[in-house]
Amino acid sequence: MTSWLVDRSFWQSLHDPGLRSRHTYQVARRATTASGRVTPHLRLFGCLLVLAAGLWAAVEDDGGVSGDHALWLGVIALPVAGAALAVIHGRAEVIFGLTRSAWGPVRLLGRALYRFSWNRVNLPGILETIGPLVMAWMVGAPSGPFTGHPAGQLVGAAATVMFSALGTLHWATDSIFYQPEKSKAWPVEFARLMRAGAPLLLALVYGCLLSRNTSEATSTLPLLAGALLLVYPAVTYFEHVLRSSEMERRPAVVGQRLADATVVHARISNPLHFVVMAVRERPQADAEALMVYLRGELERCLKELDHGHAPASLAEVAAGVRDSLLPQDRERLVLDEGAATQTRLSSADASLARCVLSDLCCNALKETRGGQRPRARVGFSREAGDALLILTVTDDGPGFDDSWQQGVSLHRLGQLLRERHGALDFETGPDGRGVVATAQWQLEEGVDH
Repeated sequence: MTSWLVDRSFWQSLHDPGLRSRHTYQVARRATTASGRVTPHLRLFGCLLVLAAGLWAAVEDDGGVSGDHALWLGVIALPVAGAALAVIHGRAEVIFGLTRSAWGPVRLLGRALYRFSWNRVNLPGILETIGPLVMAWMVGAPSGPFTGHPAGQLVGAAATVMFSALGTLHWATDSIFYQPEKSKAWPVEFARLMRAGAPLLLALVYGCLLSRNTSEATSTLPLLAGALLLVYPAVTYFEHVLRSSEMERRPAVVGQRLADATVVHARISNPLHFVVMAVRERPQADAEALMVYLRGELERCLKELDHGHAPASLAEVAAGVRDSLLPQDRERLVLDEGAATQTRLSSADASLARCVLSDLCCNALKETRGGQRPRARVGFSREAGDALLILTVTDDGPGFDDSWQQGVSLHRLGQLLRERHGALDFETGPDGRGVVATAQWQLEEGVDH
């Protein structure tokens, strides 16, 4: 037996069931939606080319469109309908509008498009499969409108094959092979059979249909069909998108988890530390108020995780960090006024700035020795053409010795800053007292700061 027929890697290349992942599929589906919305317009253009070539041939024959020519060219209505529905098929808002139409047939059409969207079978797909076959039958028919018109026949054949090739790409984009839901996807064995045989079958069918009325001038039509319809990347297009999505999804998920963990620490762990300090000093006093305070911080944390931090200026972010402290601790945090404080931050930058300030200010204010409560001063500056934001927190606390190392939260924060082409540094303060913590990162491009 031929070795490639029993080669497991060959069949695995035809269809890899390991790519049937729900999250990866959702990312790849969004990535291919754009191409799915473009190709139907090109197929409509192909129908117009076939119609124009047919009218050209009719004018050369009779000086006008006869009844026979009109009947032949009428079959173009089928692929036109399929391509037009495919245009609608990629627009959820249009489909929703059709389902709400007062006209019964339109409403039924909208429901059909909604029901079979991204499923095994859909109405546009059926019409776009049958439509180009009918066009190829018309273009190659010995008694058809293109007989004796090789130039028009060549244009019509090229447009028909282009329609079918793009339809194959759309079929791959609809991704019936990699649906993660078993009720909607083809079985693995059938998917591999279709991936192996569909391009060859299409090339043979179109080649036979178009070659029936060929002459020396149009003898290349079967080769044209084979060249376009045997393009294997068109069938494997969605698989390549899936693999790319899988490679991109993993670091994106890790990065999002890192950002979320930083938000949770800044919103929950830091306030909890100050509450613990307050409880130690006054075990029986203000317990209810402290619980209400923590509950409010938890609600704000959940809101930011769900909806993101709202765009804000540096002054607003710093004021928010100060207000999140307990009343007796707020006076120990001093905010420097300057031009940089009016820098307007995007949602992502505002969230990161709040996490940075919360962590650094908490570390600066929590070190109490000998009954002395340190104070901290926050400053801002911009460098590198205002693309680099620098936040500095200087405290007058006891400082640190040579054995000091960053904890888990600071290590996580530093990792997040490095992903934004930044850094987190610590050094001894002026006169050998306290600590100067400096955080910097590149602001998002394309945002009006």
